[in-house]
Amino acid sequence: MKDFDTLFFEYFNRKNDSNVVLTRKEFYNYTVQIATFSDRLSSLYPDQKEVAAQNKKQWLSENYEDYLQYKASQKK
Repeated sequence: MKDFDTLFFEYFNRKNDSNVVLTRKEFYNYTVQIATFSDRLSSLYPDQKEVAAQNKKQWLSENYEDYLQYKASQKK
């Protein structure tokens, strides 16, 4: 769980830093790793399986182009 927290906060700090633009590879590396952690959590907490599956699906559906639009809106 500690590794997940570290990864999650690193991603959001970098995503929200107006001086940093993640490359496509970096962006998808973060989202896939976070989705993988969600999948692992479902095996650790079977009662949270449905929530973990939804989280995994959400993270895997993240779009780099949407991220770039978000970054452009930060500069306005």
